[in-house]
Amino acid sequence: MKRKNVFLVLILFMLSTALMAQNDKVNVQNQEMQTFDSYKDVGYDQVLRPQFHFSSLKGWLNDPNGMVWYDGEYHLYFQHNPKDVKWGNMTWGHAVSTDMLHWKQLPHAILPYGGGAIFSGTAVVDHNNSLGEQIGDTKTLVAFFSFAKNPFYQAAAYSTDKGRTYTLVNGGGPVVPYQGFDMSERDPKVFWHEASQKWVMILWVLKGKEEGTPEEKLGKVRFFTSDNMVDWEVASDFNREWVYECMDFVELPVDGDKNNKKWLLYDASFDYEIGDFDGKTFTTDKKVYKGDAGTNLYAAQSFNNSPDDRTVMIGWMSFWGDGNPFLKAKMPFNQQMSFPTTMELKTTPEGIRLYRWPVDEIENLYVKSHKFKNLTIKKAAKKLARVKAELIDMSIEFEPSSSFDVNIRGLMVSYKKNSEEIVYGKSTLKVPAVDGKVKLRILLDRASIELFANEGAVVATCYAVPEDNNDSVSISSDGDLKINSISINELKSSW
Repeated sequence: MKRKNVFLVLILFMLSTALMAQNDKVNVQNQEMQTFDSYKDVGYDQVLRPQFHFSSLKGWLNDPNGMVWYDGEYHLYFQHNPKDVKWGNMTWGHAVSTDMLHWKQLPHAILPYGGGAIFSGTAVVDHNNSLGEQIGDTKTLVAFFSFAKNPFYQAAAYSTDKGRTYTLVNGGGPVVPYQGFDMSERDPKVFWHEASQKWVMILWVLKGKEEGTPEEKLGKVRFFTSDNMVDWEVASDFNREWVYECMDFVELPVDGDKNNKKWLLYDASFDYEIGDFDGKTFTTDKKVYKGDAGTNLYAAQSFNNSPDDRTVMIGWMSFWGDGNPFLKAKMPFNQQMSFPTTMELKTTPEGIRLYRWPVDEIENLYVKSHKFKNLTIKKAAKKLARVKAELIDMSIEFEPSSSFDVNIRGLMVSYKKNSEEIVYGKSTLKVPAVDGKVKLRILLDRASIELFANEGAVVATCYAVPEDNNDSVSISSDGDLKINSISINELKSSW
């Protein structure tokens, strides 16, 4: 063998060895982040611990990830810092539930590797063994996530033990490589599209500019298709100014009609459009709507493989900056999820719109109910004066003849007659009367309040801390308000 050939072989061998060593580093998840054993001495009895909303036993929590149902369990993975109550060290935390109320937190599911972090994504049941990893009759769960190390790429992992442990696909390398648009392309949403018999991925790949031409201000959502969940082909691009990270995409019947369905695309801030999807391209009338009127809902995601006809979503209740109640009170955890809500499309005089409503399972937490009908404002005030409660699911139906205030444990929710608005803090819900009536539902936990107006036509998700030692509910009005009904359900803790 000539000397230069020997030298070339030696160089190739050294490069191969270096690449193998690098791959070994990538393949190994950072076990220092598996801190779950230290959570065992933490309970759910802290003063600000949510009692019927999910929160991590310890540490920071943000985006819900990988929400999927399989074999009797709802899986809620989530962005998690296993070492601190502030953002960082992004890992997939994990909890399971049979009813979306009573959650059991499990060891962290997917840990950082290769000098990057595990950002948001989705999980699916590999019903037809597309990945080829199924063992026995147990279906494989496949998780897709953004590997956060600039430039970002999309990676995957699979579980053959019902979501308890995960093995990296391709050693943690890309299943969808960097697309060349934005250094932080992220948050893959994956689902099975029955009509085309393909897996579909949607990915936010570009943030529009705040200034510039109309084209420069457009963000981009890229659609991909796949047969095996490893090789993905670009199908189409969806360009809109409003799109920004954590995209979700679901098909919903209109007015409950399974033969008349539309697709709903929404982003982290819950801007949404409604349209049609043929397996490759999403087509809409370009009208944009808002899915939440509150101040704290972000990055909501729906469950894949739902066991019934419902589509249920959960969002992260985000709180950045000063005034964070959990940090102020020195809780062992930080942030919480919203209460699970169904998603439905209904026809209104203005067109098809999204409606959201708390899942019926909440009724399993009711311990005492107070129900009143056909009340004047004075009678209502007297009735409510007898009610004492901490955790509350309250509904009121009224004929909007005058403005009024509901004081629920020191938190003021107001109806403004002239503007036809329900107001809480900085949140405003536009609620014109329907058939001469307005309906309002309020869920109150230890650190949150959620408002649902006119059966979910308008929703507001907000952080709120009730007054200490105040378990009262009262109502007052500047006029002769006619109240058709009030119900207050006291809730027990889900823990």
